[in-house]
Amino acid sequence: CTLGKHDKGFSARIQGRYSSTPGDAARPTWLLRDDNGTTDDYNTRRIRLTYWDELKDDLLYCVQVRRDWGADEFEIHDLYLSWTLPQFGYITVGQSMVPFGREYLTPDPQLPLAERALAETLLIPDREIGVLLHNNKASGRLGWYAGAYLGHGKNEWSTGAKAMAAARLEYLIAPKLNIGLQWVTHPGTVKSNFQRFLSRNGAAYGMQPLYAAGQVDEDAWGIDLLYSNGPTSLWGGYSAKQADGGAVSVDSNAWYLNLGQYVPFQGRRDALELCLGYQDFDPNTAVTDQLDARWLTFGANYHIEGTKRQVRLQYAIRDEGALDVENNTIMLEYDHAF
Repeated sequence: CTLGKHDKGFSARIQGRYSSTPGDAARPTWLLRDDNGTTDDYNTRRIRLTYWDELKDDLLYCVQVRRDWGADEFEIHDLYLSWTLPQFGYITVGQSMVPFGREYLTPDPQLPLAERALAETLLIPDREIGVLLHNNKASGRLGWYAGAYLGHGKNEWSTGAKAMAAARLEYLIAPKLNIGLQWVTHPGTVKSNFQRFLSRNGAAYGMQPLYAAGQVDEDAWGIDLLYSNGPTSLWGGYSAKQADGGAVSVDSNAWYLNLGQYVPFQGRRDALELCLGYQDFDPNTAVTDQLDARWLTFGANYHIEGTKRQVRLQYAIRDEGALDVENNTIMLEYDHAF
C-alpha cells in the first residue's frame, strides 16, 4: 500500500528471478536472495497481494500479504487504517513502513537496480506496528512523517523490546531534485534487520547475547536524494547506525549512488533503461573485515509496460573488505503487476 494514497482497488505482483552465483564455502550473507547461493537456480522471488478500500470518504484500510523466496506460506505485510485529517494530512494506525530511506519507501520495480542498497535494507527498520502522522506531500514542497511504534518487529506484539520513534522530512529544493532527511531511535532492541544480519554471519561482533537480553539501543539517521529529469534518474543516500549494547558498541555506515538512463530503442524512448550503481557498506567502522561490501552493479531493464511489466538483466560485482570470495552474481528477473 502507498501511504497517503486514498482510493480503492486490488493489485497483485510477482517477481521471478534466475540468478547465478559461484559457490564458495563459508561465504558471508547480506540477507539478499542470491548473495550466497551455491548453484544456478530460479526462484519466485516475491509475491504481493494488496487490497485497499475506503470505509468512508476520509477513512481507508489496506491489507497486503506476501510470500517471498524461501517462505512456505503467505504472511501479513501491511495492515492499517488511514484517516484523512482536514488541513493536516493523515494518521495511519497499524502495521506499515517506518519512514526511513527513499529506496525503501519506493516500490522496487520503480528503482533502476533490482536490489535495494544495503544502506536501506540492513541499517533501517522493517515494518512495525504503530501510529504514523504524515502530510500530503503532493500538496507542496515539504513532506513530513512522524511515527511511534511498538518496536517488536513485523507481526510481533511482544518480544520485550521498547518503543521506537522515527521521523522523516522530504523537500523539493528544485523542480527535479528532492532530498530527504530521517532519524530513528529504538532502545532495548531485540529484533532488527541489523541484528538478523549479524546473527546470520556467525553472531558477528559479539552482539547477539546483548540483543537477546534487550540491552542494545539502536539509533540511526540518513540523508537521501532523487534527481529525475525525464529519461534520467539519479538516486543517492547515506545511512549511519549505532548499536550500543553497553559492553559492546558497533558503529555502521553505508552509502550508495544509482543511475537509470532511458535510451531510444525500437522507436520507443520509454522501453530500454540502462542502469549503473555503486555502494559501500561498513557494518563496523572499527574493523575492516569480510562483511564490508563494495559492490558495483550494471545492466539494463526492458519496460514492456512501464514498471508493471519489465525484464531486468543485471550483473553485480561484489568485493569484500577482507578475505574476498567469489560471489559476483548475474540475475535475470521478470516483474509482472496486475
